[in-house]
Amino acid sequence: MNQVAERVKAYLTEEGVPFRLIEHEPAASAEEYHQVLGTRYEQQAKAIFLRTKRPGEKGFAILAIQAQKRADLDRVTRLLEVREARLGTVEQLRERTGCGYGELPPFGKLFGLPLLFDADLLTEEEIYFNAGDLGVSITLNPKDLVRAEQPITY
Repeated sequence: MNQVAERVKAYLTEEGVPFRLIEHEPAASAEEYHQVLGTRYEQQAKAIFLRTKRPGEKGFAILAIQAQKRADLDRVTRLLEVREARLGTVEQLRERTGCGYGELPPFGKLFGLPLLFDADLLTEEEIYFNAGDLGVSITLNPKDLVRAEQPITY
Protein backbone atom coordinates (compact mmCIF):
# COMPACT_ATOMS: atom_id res chain seq x y z
CA MET A 1 0.00 0.00 0.00
CA ASN A 2 1.42 3.38 -0.99
CA GLN A 3 1.65 6.66 0.95
CA VAL A 4 -1.58 8.14 -0.46
CA ALA A 5 -3.54 5.00 0.50
CA GLU A 6 -2.13 5.25 4.03
CA ARG A 7 -3.16 8.92 4.18
CA VAL A 8 -6.69 8.02 3.02
CA LYS A 9 -7.01 5.38 5.76
CA ALA A 10 -5.72 7.78 8.41
CA TYR A 11 -8.03 10.58 7.21
CA LEU A 12 -11.14 8.39 7.33
CA THR A 13 -10.20 7.06 10.76
CA GLU A 14 -9.62 10.59 12.11
CA GLU A 15 -12.97 11.74 10.68
CA GLY A 16 -14.76 8.76 12.25
CA VAL A 17 -15.94 7.44 8.88
CA PRO A 18 -16.61 3.68 8.85
CA PHE A 19 -15.01 2.04 5.81
CA ARG A 20 -13.79 -1.25 4.45
CA LEU A 21 -10.44 -1.64 2.71
CA ILE A 22 -10.25 -4.02 -0.26
CA GLU A 23 -6.99 -5.19 -1.84
CA HIS A 24 -7.41 -6.43 -5.42
CA GLU A 25 -5.85 -6.74 -8.85
CA PRO A 26 -4.94 -3.29 -10.24
CA ALA A 27 -7.86 -1.52 -11.94
CA ALA A 28 -7.64 1.99 -13.41
CA SER A 29 -10.64 2.38 -15.71
CA ALA A 30 -14.31 2.05 -14.75
CA GLU A 31 -14.57 -1.07 -16.93
CA GLU A 32 -11.52 -2.71 -15.30
CA TYR A 33 -12.88 -1.81 -11.88
CA HIS A 34 -16.27 -3.31 -12.76
CA GLN A 35 -14.59 -6.53 -13.92
CA VAL A 36 -12.24 -6.85 -10.94
CA LEU A 37 -14.62 -5.87 -8.13
CA GLY A 38 -18.00 -6.68 -9.68
CA THR A 39 -19.43 -3.28 -8.76
CA ARG A 40 -22.11 -1.48 -10.71
CA TYR A 41 -20.98 1.73 -12.44
CA GLU A 42 -23.46 3.70 -10.32
CA GLN A 43 -21.54 2.57 -7.20
CA GLN A 44 -18.16 3.69 -8.49
CA ALA A 45 -17.08 7.17 -7.42
CA LYS A 46 -14.89 8.35 -10.30
CA ALA A 47 -12.65 11.19 -9.08
CA ILE A 48 -11.62 13.68 -11.77
CA PHE A 49 -8.77 16.12 -11.22
CA LEU A 50 -9.59 19.60 -12.55
CA ARG A 51 -7.60 22.75 -13.21
CA THR A 52 -9.48 25.99 -12.61
CA LYS A 53 -8.84 29.63 -13.53
CA ARG A 54 -10.04 32.88 -12.05
CA PRO A 55 -8.70 36.27 -13.10
CA GLY A 56 -5.09 36.27 -11.89
CA GLU A 57 -5.43 32.91 -10.13
CA LYS A 58 -5.05 29.25 -11.09
CA GLY A 59 -6.18 26.39 -8.90
CA PHE A 60 -7.34 22.81 -8.77
CA ALA A 61 -10.46 20.92 -7.68
CA ILE A 62 -11.77 17.36 -7.59
CA LEU A 63 -15.07 16.21 -9.08
CA ALA A 64 -16.53 12.89 -7.88
CA ILE A 65 -19.19 11.43 -10.21
CA GLN A 66 -20.72 8.06 -10.96
CA ALA A 67 -18.42 6.09 -13.26
CA GLN A 68 -20.83 5.96 -16.22
CA LYS A 69 -21.08 9.77 -16.35
CA ARG A 70 -18.96 12.42 -18.06
CA ALA A 71 -17.89 15.63 -16.39
CA ASP A 72 -19.91 18.71 -17.34
CA LEU A 73 -17.19 21.36 -17.20
CA ASP A 74 -19.64 24.22 -17.80
CA ARG A 75 -21.54 23.12 -14.70
CA VAL A 76 -18.27 22.86 -12.74
CA THR A 77 -17.36 26.39 -13.85
CA ARG A 78 -20.68 27.71 -12.54
CA LEU A 79 -20.55 25.79 -9.24
CA LEU A 80 -16.98 26.84 -8.45
CA GLU A 81 -17.60 30.39 -9.73
CA VAL A 82 -14.46 30.28 -11.89
CA ARG A 83 -13.78 31.57 -15.39
CA GLU A 84 -12.61 28.20 -16.68
CA ALA A 85 -12.45 24.56 -15.59
CA ARG A 86 -10.70 21.83 -17.53
CA LEU A 87 -9.07 18.49 -16.91
CA GLY A 88 -5.76 18.72 -15.11
CA THR A 89 -2.71 17.00 -16.58
CA VAL A 90 -1.25 13.77 -15.24
CA GLU A 91 1.81 15.79 -14.16
CA GLN A 92 -0.34 18.30 -12.24
CA LEU A 93 -2.28 15.43 -10.65
CA ARG A 94 0.93 13.70 -9.48
CA GLU A 95 2.51 16.94 -8.24
CA ARG A 96 -0.56 18.14 -6.31
CA THR A 97 -1.87 14.82 -4.93
CA GLY A 98 0.80 12.14 -5.31
CA CYS A 99 -1.66 10.11 -7.40
CA GLY A 100 -1.38 8.73 -10.92
CA TYR A 101 -4.13 8.06 -13.47
CA GLY A 102 -7.05 6.17 -11.88
CA GLU A 103 -5.69 6.43 -8.33
CA LEU A 104 -7.31 9.67 -7.13
CA PRO A 105 -9.77 9.15 -4.26
CA PRO A 106 -12.87 11.40 -4.00
CA PHE A 107 -11.58 13.63 -1.19
CA GLY A 108 -10.86 17.34 -1.33
CA LYS A 109 -9.85 18.07 2.27
CA LEU A 110 -7.08 15.47 2.12
CA PHE A 111 -5.40 17.49 -0.63
CA GLY A 112 -6.55 21.00 0.38
CA LEU A 113 -8.84 21.24 -2.66
CA PRO A 114 -12.55 21.88 -3.24
CA LEU A 115 -14.62 18.75 -3.84
CA LEU A 116 -17.72 18.60 -6.02
CA PHE A 117 -19.77 15.49 -5.26
CA ASP A 118 -22.40 13.94 -7.54
CA ALA A 119 -25.72 13.86 -5.67
CA ASP A 120 -26.62 10.63 -7.48
CA LEU A 121 -23.87 8.83 -5.53
CA LEU A 122 -25.97 9.46 -2.41
CA THR A 123 -28.65 7.10 -3.73
CA GLU A 124 -26.24 4.18 -3.22
CA GLU A 125 -25.84 2.40 0.13
CA GLU A 126 -22.14 1.92 -0.57
CA ILE A 127 -19.72 3.49 -3.00
CA TYR A 128 -16.35 2.15 -4.13
CA PHE A 129 -13.20 3.96 -5.22
CA ASN A 130 -9.47 3.54 -5.61
CA ALA A 131 -7.67 4.79 -2.53
CA GLY A 132 -4.55 6.32 -4.05
CA ASP A 133 -3.41 2.92 -5.35
CA LEU A 134 -4.82 0.96 -8.31
CA GLY A 135 -4.81 -2.22 -6.20
CA VAL A 136 -6.41 -0.79 -3.06
CA SER A 137 -10.03 0.34 -2.82
CA ILE A 138 -12.30 1.61 -0.13
CA THR A 139 -16.01 1.11 0.22
CA LEU A 140 -18.15 3.27 2.48
CA ASN A 141 -21.53 4.91 2.84
CA PRO A 142 -21.52 8.08 0.70
CA LYS A 143 -23.47 10.00 3.36
CA ASP A 144 -20.52 9.48 5.75
CA LEU A 145 -18.14 10.84 3.12
CA VAL A 146 -20.34 13.91 2.62
CA ARG A 147 -20.51 14.48 6.38
CA ALA A 148 -16.70 14.48 6.60
CA GLU A 149 -16.01 16.44 3.40
CA GLN A 150 -18.87 18.98 3.25
CA PRO A 151 -18.52 19.07 -0.57
CA ILE A 152 -20.23 21.22 -3.16
CA THR A 153 -23.22 19.27 -4.50
CA TYR A 154 -22.90 18.50 -8.20
